[in-house]
Amino acid sequence: MKKEDSKVTIYDVAAAAGVSKSTVSRYLGGRFHEISPKTQKKIEHVIQQLNYRPNNLARGLKGNRSYLIGAIVADITNPYTTAILRGAEDVCKQHGYSLLICNSDNQPSKEREYISMLQSHQIDGVFVQTTGGNQAFLQELSRNGETPIVLVDRKIPELSFDTVGIDNHHAVLQAVSYLLKQGYERIAYFTEPVQEISPRRERYVAFLEALQIENEEHQSLNDIYELDVHDKDLLDSQLAAFLADSKGQARAILTANSVVALKLILSIKEKGLQIPKDIALMSFDNPSWAAAIESGITTMVQPTYQIGSTVAELILKRINGEQTAVQTVAYQTRLFERGSTPKV
Repeated sequence: MKKEDSKVTIYDVAAAAGVSKSTVSRYLGGRFHEISPKTQKKIEHVIQQLNYRPNNLARGLKGNRSYLIGAIVADITNPYTTAILRGAEDVCKQHGYSLLICNSDNQPSKEREYISMLQSHQIDGVFVQTTGGNQAFLQELSRNGETPIVLVDRKIPELSFDTVGIDNHHAVLQAVSYLLKQGYERIAYFTEPVQEISPRRERYVAFLEALQIENEEHQSLNDIYELDVHDKDLLDSQLAAFLADSKGQARAILTANSVVALKLILSIKEKGLQIPKDIALMSFDNPSWAAAIESGITTMVQPTYQIGSTVAELILKRINGEQTAVQTVAYQTRLFERGSTPKV
């Protein structure tokens, strides 16, 4: 069915799908509310069969769009981030958009630079995993209303942006409750610096609340450790401090994300200790390696691909004028039990 001798055009797609060129244009522009689900599937099938690639430059000149969406993420090396980008990219590709990805390294100055750079490319929308240090800058962007902005994972309550993430409060309460029911007397929480980053603060507060609710006899409310994952000496010393302070007790560590978890696993191994024999471990996120290390790492699984898909869908709705009210989407997590947290 592929057309090999010349470039496939929008007219070829329309003819093969048995629809008009304008219908295909509406599909490519993401105006799905104007097309029946049956027709959408038919056009999608034909596009795949013909290997059709829209001429975004021509489309952009005609519709005053670039068909580019910016993505500013905090840490491109984090498996959570890559899963979100995959979900967003798939939705963008389906609608004829391309992603421009920028990594801020959790630095507010780089985040500002990238936002300005993306604007110079006349992007149609942008989603930001914000560093938490650019409220005034983002507020100014929101005033002109020219570029739709969606926040992923990290909220800025005072700004009227769509936000997509998880229910951090419920997730932490569930995790701590599970560990206590497994019989652990001391539970430590290891996190990257909380600062103004909303999910870290929400999890920090929820951890304290969970311990106060349970009011376990041997549990310390001081078992929270903020660390820089690039500072190995600090991480090693904090782990050593918790191990010494909890000696003789059934102990577990809950980590804020898989990056922290992996660093701790390496430190635990270097100390000649074993998971879960000497210490139990549980983490947010569910990277592929979590099933392969030790007896498997128990995780709080976030629907990362779905988060990314939802972010892209919200941006497209804003671009197409289909979304007006500010929307906050908070998905629930799922506890995936493995061998790192046995009953004691």
